[in-house]
Amino acid sequence: MDVKTLEAHLKARRWSRSELARRLGVSRQAVSLWFRKGGHVSLRSGHLLRIADALGVPVEDVARPLPCLGEERERLRATLLWDRLYPDIDDFVIAVNAGDPRAIARLVEVYGLYASAKMIGDRAWKDFPVYKRYIHPARRRGLETLERWHRNRTAH
Repeated sequence: MDVKTLEAHLKARRWSRSELARRLGVSRQAVSLWFRKGGHVSLRSGHLLRIADALGVPVEDVARPLPCLGEERERLRATLLWDRLYPDIDDFVIAVNAGDPRAIARLVEVYGLYASAKMIGDRAWKDFPVYKRYIHPARRRGLETLERWHRNRTAH
């Protein structure tokens, strides 16, 4: 099992390690040991299956390391989290998936509306009036023009 992957799943669900232990029926000390070892931890297959079941994901999703590690992760952190709006890329992605307007605004501000729509779907266009106030005014003006053009084009 990859510990960073498990940690990201816990963050996404806002579960503590104690909550994970309770749901798995193992001791908090066992879960703590997994995290202390870090990296890739060998578990009994029964534990791995229970973790995947509790999280509602395939076993492979818990066993594999998260994509975007290393240099790419650092580049994304520098690009998207330069002001420490979120503590880590994982937290940023969780916020985007949860529909946090500040996170979506940052994504759109950095990558633009079309690229963001490819990443998160039509929500980038539909929710623009909600999150646009979090975008820097100079960038927002250009995005507003593009959003109006897109809205008019899709209305016909």
